[in-house]
Amino acid sequence: MAGVVQGFTGDGSGRVIVTPEIETILEAIATDRTNGATALAERGLDALELLARTLSDDAIEAEKLAVALARRIDQVRPAMGAIGVQAVFALTRARSLVDKGMQWTEALSQATSAEREALGQADQAIADLAQKEIGTGGRIVSISSSATAYRVIVGLAPTIVRIGEGNRLGDGIRAAEWLSERGIAVEIVPDAALPVVTKGARAVVIGADQVLADGAVINRCGSFSLALGASHWAVPVFVVCQRIKLSGQSQVPIETTNDLFHELPEGVTGRAPLFDKTPPSLVHRILTETQALSPIEAGAQARAIASQRESVLGFDSAR
Repeated sequence: MAGVVQGFTGDGSGRVIVTPEIETILEAIATDRTNGATALAERGLDALELLARTLSDDAIEAEKLAVALARRIDQVRPAMGAIGVQAVFALTRARSLVDKGMQWTEALSQATSAEREALGQADQAIADLAQKEIGTGGRIVSISSSATAYRVIVGLAPTIVRIGEGNRLGDGIRAAEWLSERGIAVEIVPDAALPVVTKGARAVVIGADQVLADGAVINRCGSFSLALGASHWAVPVFVVCQRIKLSGQSQVPIETTNDLFHELPEGVTGRAPLFDKTPPSLVHRILTETQALSPIEAGAQARAIASQRESVLGFDSAR
């Protein structure tokens, strides 16, 4: 018979079934196609905070349940490695507090709160670093819906921003609206035209869903072609992202959608990748809240984070 332990039910198969409230959060993360990886990583912290309220004083059992939930969070959207990395950072911080004598309930609660605060401060630190690395003024080119990239661009005070429209998903429209409300001149262009309009720009600024073990960048589809165009025109490409995006995976599944197409002719199928991979050779710098990194340096840090993930969750870092 399955036994209930502080909100979790073990069914004998090694699977862990969470409370309805936590399951609702995990389902929301799994189905969300509007918010980026950072926002979804925060939802993962929400789930861990809910768990913290139910943990018993049994340290071994509490840790077991915390790790089990972190594993669930890590697996819910493999294409967005930041979600799992954020859970690993929170769990690592909680373990450190437990080692100092704190009970798991308080430790996990404090850890998730501290990680949330750090995440909230990261974008400003990245924006400050971007001003030093890129300078201000001139034309900036971007693509996709990245809250970090928005905030960096505002700090760069460009004369104009050209941003891809984001196909029918509307990423670029949302970005343009956000930037325009903050006094930034914005020009929407078709995604396919981005390589052409990059000529003469001060820089390309894009976000990242994750940075792989070799320093390659996974971001909204169209980023690769934009980076190719930037390389042709000798325009530097800056990737701006929090450290949780340095997932260190060797490869990732690419999510697709059929929402970009109208009704297709009979016998015709459609496939629209939501993300693509930009090789490290096309990236000038990757800016995190702690430092500016070359793609090689970012890859090295990402591999270290992958090793941390493997240690904490017991997963193969290559997924």
